[in-house]
Amino acid sequence: MTAQIRYLSDRVLTDLKKNMGEYIGRYRTHGFQDLADEPGWDVPLGIEFDEKKLSALDLSKPQRISEIDLANSKIVGEALGNLDPSTANEERIWVRLAHIEAFEYAKTRWLDAENDERLIKQVSDHFFAGGQTAIRDDQALSRLWWNYEIARRCSPDDIDGALELILRSADIRSNFVERIWMTSRQNIAGAVLRAMKDDAWVTSGEANFREFMKSLNRLGGGIVFEVMEEGETDNFVEQCITAAKTT
Repeated sequence: MTAQIRYLSDRVLTDLKKNMGEYIGRYRTHGFQDLADEPGWDVPLGIEFDEKKLSALDLSKPQRISEIDLANSKIVGEALGNLDPSTANEERIWVRLAHIEAFEYAKTRWLDAENDERLIKQVSDHFFAGGQTAIRDDQALSRLWWNYEIARRCSPDDIDGALELILRSADIRSNFVERIWMTSRQNIAGAVLRAMKDDAWVTSGEANFREFMKSLNRLGGGIVFEVMEEGETDNFVEQCITAAKTT
């Protein structure tokens, strides 16, 4: 079932940010669904999404939250597959989704503080997204979309496999996705993912992965990966692993 993606006006976004404390009761309880059709809450984007798929977000919180993030990244990535990366950097889209279509998910996943001040901090971090880093890493829905987009970009033939590798731990995710110079270049990103899959040492510990990424940064400066064949990038990544193991 498809529907129009909708976003907030600047006026509504500013009001929500300015008056979080006044809305604290809504965040704790029923949310903002009654405002969904109000002026400023209902601006059509002209892009459709799969409303039914988005409603299937898993609200559970197991001990290994990365397992649920993996499944939910796939749901959000597929449901909002018509978004392009440029449009996906628009905060007002994600704030609308977190407050209306996916409020129960955002609330359940990110809001657990009994103290009002702490709860406002959680709302600020995960219902809003003032900047590209917050959109990519913190906002309840946009971070899931970017997980999927980066996996799709780096490994279009095995998105699920790439997601599983990237989301193996929070530290691996942050070290991988923060290197936009790499994730925007499919050949080197694909080689890194293959190494993560084939060499158990790379992801067997967070310290190992960090050393591997440092080695990749150090040895990869100035290399034009776009002109390299797959075997060449794989050999380069193997050299980085060897260097990381000796540090």
